[in-house]
Amino acid sequence: MNRTTRVVVELSGDISSAMPRMKRLIKGCAYNPDAHLLAFRHKDMRLVVEPRRVIIYGVKDEATARTVMDWLRGILNVGGCR
Repeated sequence: MNRTTRVVVELSGDISSAMPRMKRLIKGCAYNPDAHLLAFRHKDMRLVVEPRRVIIYGVKDEATARTVMDWLRGILNVGGCR
């Protein structure tokens, strides 16, 4: 993958109810409750979280994408967002 690669991860369920709590847990996170969207930077990547998918912009490779998704899963678990 090159530096401008975008990864789209389809989620198995709807996480829209967890988004307000995620906004409080993720530094620099913007949340649009009307559109059910979260947007923020993590390291040098941009992430957009929708109710049923996560889009990661600027990801280097598949391993990095998996690491980011593991980190995001940890945020959901620590915040009691499940």
